[in-house]
Amino acid sequence: MEYRIIGADLREYGPVDVEEIREWINEGRADANTLVCEIDEKQWIRLSELPIVAGDLPKRAPGIGTMSTPEGGTIQINYLIPAILCTIFCCLPFGVAGILFAAQANSKAQQGDLNGAGVAASRAKLMCILSFVLGLLTLVYWFSSGEFQRLMDAMQETMPR
Repeated sequence: MEYRIIGADLREYGPVDVEEIREWINEGRADANTLVCEIDEKQWIRLSELPIVAGDLPKRAPGIGTMSTPEGGTIQINYLIPAILCTIFCCLPFGVAGILFAAQANSKAQQGDLNGAGVAASRAKLMCILSFVLGLLTLVYWFSSGEFQRLMDAMQETMPR
């Protein structure tokens, strides 16, 4: 059986046979997320869904905080540090939600659920952005409304001279 395959450079190659696909897997040029399609078909599937080569794929899940790309590389999906910083310095509720989604992304990546990890990571990123924007708007309001000046005046009145 011959197939078409999307390479790490996002180009379509083919026809390739099963042995050539196995060579690509051994060389690291193809992984479980590499797209493959039978020559006469239009439906693309991942190599992990192709039973004839599923046994040749590495059995380990990607490392914590990484996600495979179609190019064969990895990208960071860990928004835990930004979420913690946003919790401390910006807006507590959105920051805590960001921490929870970042932890969920790490857990899903460890289990091999890359799609779920990507969704959780994007939600963590959204919570970080919301936390930062709300914290920034709060600071702008605080300084522009005169609250900061009132606080400074109150502090000067209580300070001994």
